[in-house]
Amino acid sequence: MARRGWGLPASGRAGCLVLAMGALASGAVAQDLLRPVQGGALKSPAPPSSAPPPVAPARPAQPARPYGLNAAEAARVPPLAPDRPVRVSLSRGQQAFFRVAPEAGEAWAVVTRALARNADTVLAVLDERGEVVAEDDDGGEESMASRVEIQPGDGAALVRAGTLENAGGRFEVVLTRIPAEPPADFAATQADAAGRPPLELGQPARVRLRRNQEAFFRLPDDRSNLVARTRELSRGADTSLALLDAAGTVLAEDDDGGEGLASLLPVGQAAAGPLTLRASLVSGTGRFEVVLEREAAMPPPDYPTTAEEARARGPLSPGQSVRIVLGRQGQAIFALPEDQAVTVVTRNLEGDADTVLALLDANGAVVAEDDDGGGGLASRIATGAARGQAAFVRATLLNNARGAFDLAVMAASGSGTAGASTGIEEAARRPALVIGEAVRIRAEAGQPAVIALPFDGRAAIAMTFDLGAGLDTVMELLDASGTVLAENDDGDGLASRLDVPAEPRPAFLRVRLLEDKAGEFSLVLVRPAP
Repeated sequence: MARRGWGLPASGRAGCLVLAMGALASGAVAQDLLRPVQGGALKSPAPPSSAPPPVAPARPAQPARPYGLNAAEAARVPPLAPDRPVRVSLSRGQQAFFRVAPEAGEAWAVVTRALARNADTVLAVLDERGEVVAEDDDGGEESMASRVEIQPGDGAALVRAGTLENAGGRFEVVLTRIPAEPPADFAATQADAAGRPPLELGQPARVRLRRNQEAFFRLPDDRSNLVARTRELSRGADTSLALLDAAGTVLAEDDDGGEGLASLLPVGQAAAGPLTLRASLVSGTGRFEVVLEREAAMPPPDYPTTAEEARARGPLSPGQSVRIVLGRQGQAIFALPEDQAVTVVTRNLEGDADTVLALLDANGAVVAEDDDGGGGLASRIATGAARGQAAFVRATLLNNARGAFDLAVMAASGSGTAGASTGIEEAARRPALVIGEAVRIRAEAGQPAVIALPFDGRAAIAMTFDLGAGLDTVMELLDASGTVLAENDDGDGLASRLDVPAEPRPAFLRVRLLEDKAGEFSLVLVRPAP
């Protein structure tokens, strides 16, 4: 007997079963159908959270090297600690930066050492603003190593280690403690110096200056023949001295007039009121001594020292020689002959003499000058080098030196050979160059040597050679009107080489020396190779 509710044929019941299974698979069946047979509440998994999973805070990247490549990186590496060397390896363009450990104290030194081949280090200490407090290139014990010292109050914040021209290299950086120096005992302003006793003669004042710091010293009232000098400079220190009047105006100044980078300044000038000496460093930090010395008085000059005295004495004559003894900052001035070209030279230099000759016009303005044109430390100048009419010649010494020398005047000649002239008209009246025969020529400063070319209808090559030390020739080919047809400067090193065509004729060679120098060279005319 069939059950109630199941009055469907077998095929219908099978279709219902299939529909139920499909609904179950699609999730469309009522949840009651999903109850377990045992019964109980429906167990559903917790819904997924919409919040992202927690992320651990990122840790700052730590440089693999024990130094920073900039100031920011230096804050993330261990600081330089006393007696703990750090090995540095820099590529081209790189620099190493370090903080300084607190246990270093306020007085310490940093050095580079164990330099790899060709490494040349440069050390600098920077303040909080990144400005250089102290810097050194080759002050270390090893060749091309560096050393910088810091004292209390220098304001050091960072150490920067690099290489010359940022070439890169390997080396060690090590910090060591050093004794702290006593506080400075010098005036830091001119006003402070005015209230202190004057600098004592022969008693050196020891000075240590930081970058941009200056020391001031009151000078004694009796300043006759006094000179101030710096000495005992620490490695790398470069001093400068200045003489100030009561208003702070600089009356005289010297940088390297002493030995090496030391300074020497005469302070015996007759100036009204009190004078002050100012000592400073050209750059960086360093130590040195300042001392006052009284020199033996120089004999009164027996030569003119002003243009007025020279004019009253009368001009020098060609062939005349005068012995001159110059004191520090001294000068000798002589009138020159009118309408006559002359050459003035210094020779027989004694003491620390390094002469400078200057040609002056009638108003005392410099129109030409020469330092070492006479060979060595001697000078040589010709009136032809002047841009205008030369009325006087003035002789002085470099570097505030004292010394003696002879000043000689000679009639000027265009060259040391009979075939060279200073102009085309004169050269046309003289013999022309001979093929294959070299001539030795001396050219005065600012004066060219002009030589006629032969009328042989053939091309040639003109060459200068065997130039004096430091000379550089320029050679020009001129036609009869002086027009430049061809020119050559450095055909072979500093010598000149110029192709000379067969035409035009007449034609001339004009050779001059660069930088208004005077000196000798050889000139030859040869045939070109076939």
